Amino acid sequence: MKVLKCSLLALAAFTLIAALTAAAIHRRGQRPAAAAPNQRFEVRGQIRGFEEDDRTVRIAHEEIPGYMAAMTMPLTVRDAALLRGLKVGDDIAFQLVVTEDDSWISRLDRISESSPAAEAGSAAASLRELQRVQAGETVLDFTLVDQNGQTVRLRDQRGKAVLLTFIYTRCPLPNFCPLMSKNFASLQERLQKEFPARFHLISVSIDPAFDNPEVMKGYSTRWSKDPQSWTFGSGSREQIETVTGLFGLVHESTGGLINHDLRTVLIGPDGKLVHVWKSNLWTPYEVQRRVQEVLHRDIQAAAK
Repeated sequence: MKVLKCSLLALAAFTLIAALTAAAIHRRGQRPAAAAPNQRFEVRGQIRGFEEDDRTVRIAHEEIPGYMAAMTMPLTVRDAALLRGLKVGDDIAFQLVVTEDDSWISRLDRISESSPAAEAGSAAASLRELQRVQAGETVLDFTLVDQNGQTVRLRDQRGKAVLLTFIYTRCPLPNFCPLMSKNFASLQERLQKEFPARFHLISVSIDPAFDNPEVMKGYSTRWSKDPQSWTFGSGSREQIETVTGLFGLVHESTGGLINHDLRTVLIGPDGKLVHVWKSNLWTPYEVQRRVQEVLHRDIQAAAK
């Protein structure tokens, strides 16, 4: 009898813990349901553009039930041959593979060819993507609110190499925002060893309505080992539009998710734009080399 009573008490305690845990997860609501490893989705959409790397295609796709709302975003292929012969405006069907830390198009078929109206719409979208600042030009100063609720300015980092990227904490695709944060974590570790106090990282949220300083503070603890060298910035809608406009980032809220492309920016110690990476194919090693070049030139110039 005692054994049965203890078992019933243990079961009740377990049930209570599970209920409280589920309620806590529901209250946080920071992420949509993530796809299980190696899920495959059959999707239809329309091609809106191609990136220079020959492996990234911008697609306006339909809703992926249970995973992602309809939106326009850049997706990668592992086999560049899948994109041969395709044009902007083509209607397509494709298979999207999503793993724990990556996503890609594994199969792609053209359903119908583009129309003049579709091509005109794509041209208009391309104009919206033009960045206002070009390589070699000084990046205009802007302000953000950091993860501590403090106002920060780009000009505060003069004399340092600045790496800036765009994320939002509820991003569902593992090789979009999570990959940018993972790469920045690697860069922070690499650059801290080589150029302590000579660099600064800035992750700008494109979801300011949700990503307030408290949310960004929690997000920062997952990725950053040194809050002094990595700012997680949010702010008003106007502040975010200013920064995204400087570098031609396209983003649009769609059913709680953000339809967006990718931009990672290197700004020199003199405040001038060095380079913009427009996809998720860059590696921490590649960016580290560019930072090395920029800072070595700056050190040599200061020594003269």
